[in-house]
Amino acid sequence: MPNYENYKCPVCHRQFEKNDDIVTCPECGTPHHRECYKLVGHCVNEGLHKNDYSFLDAEKPKEKEIEQIFYSPSENENEQGEDIINEAKANTVQDAQKDESDKKEQASQGGFSPFQTIQLDIGQYPEKGEIDGVSIADIAATVRNNAPRFISKFKQFSEKKKKLSWNWSAFFFGSFYLLFRKMYKQGIAFFCLVITAIIGGEAAIMRFAPKYIEAMQSFINGYDTSKAVTTADLQSIMAAPDSMTAVKIAYIILGVILVLRIIQALFADYFYKTTVFSIIKSVTDKLDNGANFTQTYIFFGQDEQLDQNQMKALYLSNKGGVSFFAPFTAYFAFYILMMFI
Repeated sequence: MPNYENYKCPVCHRQFEKNDDIVTCPECGTPHHRECYKLVGHCVNEGLHKNDYSFLDAEKPKEKEIEQIFYSPSENENEQGEDIINEAKANTVQDAQKDESDKKEQASQGGFSPFQTIQLDIGQYPEKGEIDGVSIADIAATVRNNAPRFISKFKQFSEKKKKLSWNWSAFFFGSFYLLFRKMYKQGIAFFCLVITAIIGGEAAIMRFAPKYIEAMQSFINGYDTSKAVTTADLQSIMAAPDSMTAVKIAYIILGVILVLRIIQALFADYFYKTTVFSIIKSVTDKLDNGANFTQTYIFFGQDEQLDQNQMKALYLSNKGGVSFFAPFTAYFAFYILMMFI
């Protein structure tokens, strides 16, 4: 590490000593006392980074002066140094309060709320260009998982002017897949349609096959859990005069659910395109109206100062991506509803 004893900390302006705990900016090499760096939260010369500023090239070592007010053994001069530290802390607190006020004002005016960032490596999607006027890089950042597949699908929709494709995940998992991909409106809509089909089918069976319901209830009331269900048990249920009506209604319910699954499989990718593009458009509109991203830090030394493009990619990634909470919540809601039907 270079010898910084001939330099002063740019925060407290106290000259560095041999045993001081010093941290340097990875961008420009500006040295700071570790405590001072924590107070500020970033390099003092951060605004010069874009001009390729280098501290060691720009600053020449200064000869130690006879009068060093910060390290003189004089008690009064030591008090002056402490006053400067306290003043720096007070200014830092005031700046933080002002920044927080500005952040709240920006959020209330439709800007972006501050969000925490701990990612140090923000990968860029290699393919350049646009799809329907939307940057492929933004699409990849929003999709995040399995981006190449969806970008290929979105291109096909744009080039061939179509809305249909086939998504096996949507076919097998239905509404749960839509919710997993944060297509909340479509997922909830299809979820409600499935529930409606099941409840409507149950009501139709009770209305048009009452004898079958009586036979089923009689079987349940007399069922011995220690024994397996036999063919005779099933025959006793099917012996009801309206049992075939109940079977037909059950097949209709299954047919409706199958049709809903096919529709979801055919339109899932197009639904996802509209969702992804909607997220990107909302972010782009805010940026066009003058909003900026504000980075907050979790742990000192683990967060990297990001530029606006990097924070945009992280913000899109947080807004997009996938959700495990939504499908699990829907599953438990479905399970509870089935218990009462």
